[in-house]
Amino acid sequence: MDINKHTQQAGDNSQQMQANNITIINNNGLTEEQVNERVKKVVNELIPVAIKEYTEEARETANERIAKLENFILPRISQVDGMMESFADPAFQRLLVKAEQEAAVSERDADYELLTELLVCHVQKGDDRKNRAGIIKATEIVDMVDNDALCGLTIINTLESIKPAWGNVSEGLAILNRLYKKLEYMDLPMGIEWLEHLDALGAIRLSSGITTLKKFSEYYPGVLTGYACVGIKKGSEEHKKAAELLSTVNIGLNGLVDNYFLDGYVRLEIVNKNHIDSLKIADSEGVHNIRPDEKKIFDDIWNMYEKNSALQNKVSRAFIDEWDSFESLKKIHQWWDKIPTAFSITQIGRILAHTNAKRCDPSLPDLL
Repeated sequence: MDINKHTQQAGDNSQQMQANNITIINNNGLTEEQVNERVKKVVNELIPVAIKEYTEEARETANERIAKLENFILPRISQVDGMMESFADPAFQRLLVKAEQEAAVSERDADYELLTELLVCHVQKGDDRKNRAGIIKATEIVDMVDNDALCGLTIINTLESIKPAWGNVSEGLAILNRLYKKLEYMDLPMGIEWLEHLDALGAIRLSSGITTLKKFSEYYPGVLTGYACVGIKKGSEEHKKAAELLSTVNIGLNGLVDNYFLDGYVRLEIVNKNHIDSLKIADSEGVHNIRPDEKKIFDDIWNMYEKNSALQNKVSRAFIDEWDSFESLKKIHQWWDKIPTAFSITQIGRILAHTNAKRCDPSLPDLL
């Protein structure tokens, strides 16, 4: 079983044209230095649009901050497919103006980096109008969102969106621990104020009425059900049948592993049932994406898992104990249980959290 990894490649080189005093970039062969000069020219031509409402005294500071934003943008051009060409797109230029406006009123370097990732998000996801609207609105609140509130939002969104791609329990939890160590870049927010702040900015919606989140120990074992499962008892008729099914696709007992949390039981080495769809299977012919006949076998074996509430509770408790053995994961658990009310993340919030997570760990897969 393997992880699908997305790679980003530099876009084609380009040629500059002039239209209505705004630099336009189109394809043709240019060096990286020439490309950077073209992009700088676009950025600079849009600055008067971005800061037109400021007095002369404020423009010097605004220009200095926009120059910092430019320094974050330039390295990304060669890393993101299609970003250079996007500077010719009116929709992208509109977003760039908004990014410059936000940079002008912010003193935080992290904001310039986040604004850059929102521009990247537009290049990669802006064809979807829902995403495009969310990106614009997210850009407009970058200078207003508190650091701790953004950190908390990012972690909650990641908990709901990201799962390890490894079926091995100890490796999977270790991967999550390393991820959340990067995302927990400051003390996590407490109380209700940070939620009200995000609700006022449109990043979340607080639930009406008196509702609370499920306790983490009740919620998260249900996310990683491939880890926190009872599985199949060794030596049972189901175990024998599962082995026979796996042998028909040349996998055999290698497809089943000992249950990390329950002695005498085995399980498929997957994260949850949805993980089956993206499995890569290694056999004598090499490695391939799971085929329909293999998927049916894995689904059938999953459905053989013993349904015993007492054993399931035992496994869930053992899973949480293992989760808490990792420092960063334990902090997330304890913080989650102190969140005072339930809420839902809006498209604006998801995009803001996604880009912030990518800022902290560029290797993360897309969350949109």
